[in-house]
Amino acid sequence: MLPLFPPRERRNEPGIKRKLFLIPSNFGEHYESEFAPVPTPQSELPELRQWVKNFVLRLIEIMSMRRSPQQLARWCHRATFTQLLTMTKFFERSAKVRKVHIRQPLESLAEVTVTIDTGERILALVLRFEGIDKRWLCTVIEPLRSTP
Repeated sequence: MLPLFPPRERRNEPGIKRKLFLIPSNFGEHYESEFAPVPTPQSELPELRQWVKNFVLRLIEIMSMRRSPQQLARWCHRATFTQLLTMTKFFERSAKVRKVHIRQPLESLAEVTVTIDTGERILALVLRFEGIDKRWLCTVIEPLRSTP
């Protein structure tokens, strides 16, 4: 009998590491295979911490109407950018970043929580960045709201 298929790997075999990978968010869009977003390895992306810091500072300036939203259009998915446009004038005064927490559950995927001090209250934002087409792309901008 000819071996047509290679033998399967054993799941509990020591020394074999399984690697999870990112499947880009598509928001219900359909692409032809040659135009579909391509996940990028972390080694080919900009340094995450500095990139997130710059993005968050620009985002706060947009939310307080001190910067044009178009300046983040390149780094946001269309659906996310549309949501960002509704968040302009989110707070009136200048705000300060209190804390930024970055978590990476998978390579080329970052989940970020930002707490912002507006002077009157503390706000929290949740952001998600995916490494796609050799750049970080924001796919979620969600303010956390407290329930009364």
